[in-house]
Amino acid sequence: MTGTFVRAAALASALGPDLDSAVERLAGAPVAPARNTKTGGAWPYFAIPISGGDWRERAEAIARSVAGDLRREAAIEPARWAELPCIVGSSSFSVGAWDEGGWAALEPSFEFASRLARAFGVRGPVTALSTTCTSGLSALDVALGLIAEGEFREVLVLGAEFCNRLTVAGFAGLELLSATAARPCDRERDGLVLGEALAAVLVSAAPSPWRIAALATGMDAASVTGPAADGAAIASAMRAAMGGARWESAAVDLIKLQSGGGRLADSAEANAVRELFAPVPGAVSLKGALGHTLGASGPAELALLLASLARGRVPATWGFAERDGELGLAPSGGDAQGVRRVLFNLSGFGGSVMSLALERAL
Repeated sequence: MTGTFVRAAALASALGPDLDSAVERLAGAPVAPARNTKTGGAWPYFAIPISGGDWRERAEAIARSVAGDLRREAAIEPARWAELPCIVGSSSFSVGAWDEGGWAALEPSFEFASRLARAFGVRGPVTALSTTCTSGLSALDVALGLIAEGEFREVLVLGAEFCNRLTVAGFAGLELLSATAARPCDRERDGLVLGEALAAVLVSAAPSPWRIAALATGMDAASVTGPAADGAAIASAMRAAMGGARWESAAVDLIKLQSGGGRLADSAEANAVRELFAPVPGAVSLKGALGHTLGASGPAELALLLASLARGRVPATWGFAERDGELGLAPSGGDAQGVRRVLFNLSGFGGSVMSLALERAL
């Protein structure tokens, strides 16, 4: 079988410092985000439970920890590992360093991406990308191109979003945050809860359990900060991903929703889903458990979802309790047996829309 496969993944998030602890925690009772934090202030915030040192030292410690987890799972010989290219997607890069050190603490995005690559012990080409909340999937898109063109057989993709007050202040100023909790697709949803994460995904030309069948991108020009109400651009990206994978809509077993609890954004995505699917397949959102991790959300949610499916479960959607009849979506967890094709949605500020088609290969 040809194509690009997910060889290994690792994650540090609010659910735990590693992917195994995150999956275990996700299978339990929901945990509320922290309140009255240095980053979030009065707003709830999902922080990685790793502390110590200043902002940059903490980021590097998190990166070294995630790198160790990924190397163990990937089982690549040291010489090959060292030559890996590294594509980093983030919407903030080193902005959080300003919180402690001011302007002098900031560094160019490429320099911060290179810092993360060094923490991972790789010295191949490094690229830094920012397409707002889709940054991590945009990094994956570049990696897919490198493998398809035969430039590399494996590529390291990082989705990085570390705590910073600027992002929280911006979302609060736009009145997009919930004062209590993220409730994806829920009737009482009232906004997002932000979070931080560092996710690493190693993609490869060598067959692995999950194949990336297609990745489609689109642009929604309705607004800088939100989708068109009809969800047309989202539907178009989903349709393109299914077309690239050569799937009919009936072949999709599970949709990983972008949904994070915003009134308009959740409604737009629901309109897109209902346009393409009747009946609607199973669905899940992970932002109630991770928070909206912005530029890291693509790789972070991909790592968490595939790890959960590997353990035989579709995770529950934390924060969803009461169906909203206008949405027509009721995300729910359960047995993952029979889940072979997944459509994975992501959207961001500036109109960026992406949809990833994943299928079991082994």
